[in-house]
Amino acid sequence: MFAAPPQPFDTHEPEFKAIVLTVPDNDMYPLTERENMTKALLPIANKPMLWYILQWLEQGGVLDIKIVTTRDSEPDISNYIETYKGMSAITVKGLNDVSGTADALRQVAPQIKGDVIVVPCDLLIDVPAVQFLDLFRIRRPAISTLFYEVMRSEGGGGSTRTSLALPIVGIDQPTSRLVLHREIDPAKDRDEREEMRLPMSLIRRFPSMAVSDKMQDSHVYILQRWVLDYIVRNRDIESLQDDLIPLLVRAQCDPELQESSGISRYLRSASPQNESSEDADMAAMQFGLSDAANAPKDEASIPLKVFVYVRRGGIAGRADQIPRYCDLNHIATRISTEARIDETAKLASRTTVGPDSMVGASSQIGERCSIKRSVVGAHCVIGKGVKIINSVIMDHVTIGDGVKIESCVVCKLTKIGDESQLNDCEIGARVSIPSGSELKGSSYTI
Repeated sequence: MFAAPPQPFDTHEPEFKAIVLTVPDNDMYPLTERENMTKALLPIANKPMLWYILQWLEQGGVLDIKIVTTRDSEPDISNYIETYKGMSAITVKGLNDVSGTADALRQVAPQIKGDVIVVPCDLLIDVPAVQFLDLFRIRRPAISTLFYEVMRSEGGGGSTRTSLALPIVGIDQPTSRLVLHREIDPAKDRDEREEMRLPMSLIRRFPSMAVSDKMQDSHVYILQRWVLDYIVRNRDIESLQDDLIPLLVRAQCDPELQESSGISRYLRSASPQNESSEDADMAAMQFGLSDAANAPKDEASIPLKVFVYVRRGGIAGRADQIPRYCDLNHIATRISTEARIDETAKLASRTTVGPDSMVGASSQIGERCSIKRSVVGAHCVIGKGVKIINSVIMDHVTIGDGVKIESCVVCKLTKIGDESQLNDCEIGARVSIPSGSELKGSSYTI
């Protein structure tokens, strides 16, 4: 249900076109190797991760959805969409070559007639989409983005441990404008990050600016149509996060940059849509923002604005690295309303499945097994005396007697021999692990 009535729009043309990007992700290897499955279909709590973002869009009333993927992944995603039970009109477009998120948008731009919301396939978030959309409707910025505080990892997720590069961002609290966006090398020590110098002109203009290096870009963006036109004409923009957002943030307060970059021409051609102060106050009260009365008096006259919605606390994360993929499995399992153990699964005597775990359809689990903080997929066969802790086991996996698996991801159709011990491992699809193996901190593929 909408939190506020949507503004009128042409019933023959949807208000928003949603673009779901499912481009390749090397950080998820070997889970995304061809022998296993494309990233968008990786299971989170035994549902394809794509299901979660489609549900998020539909609950926000966005029903015109195009999934943009690679040509290789197009058949698998199209097959899933044929079985997906939703209320939206979904099309799938496979691209031969994608150099970045902006390049993907350029290739599908002719099918987009109005404003567009761009989302990743790997996001799980508890912010209702309608709140984010309503703020865009009222404020009418050039682009809105959604940031969130990074959740603390619960551990697990195989051998991959890479540092998370977070930008330093400045948010003007009275207006919720993103006024600073600066990438910082994650290798730099904490003291160097804390001593970053800010221009005095920025501080004087935005004295209530909050600066943080703990916010992650969700890769959710709403763009006015003219911004898409600008991306189409400027092919040097490859990434929305790395190229477009920093440019627009700097250009907000720099008329010379607006002219030199060509942005001003698009601003002049765009139809002005000013918010009413009454609507702005209503949105501020409803969504916990500072009220419009505290905003600078010249705020409404600023032609270029970058808006940011910040999610603090709650559930928000992307499965863009294997450890965070496992974290989202834990979270989705805890909040799922589905049965923890599918009614078609068979569990032998003295086997325990913790309340923080899940067992998929038609799986068979032998005697004296213990499953804690883990997800077991469909059609798995698990022997006697097996212990599975803090792990994700995908479909059609066979596990022998006496096996112990901890903090691992095991891809589909893998076979693990008796008495093996696996810790902090990523096991690719169709791998056969010999009996008695002891594996730690490694990645294995066929």
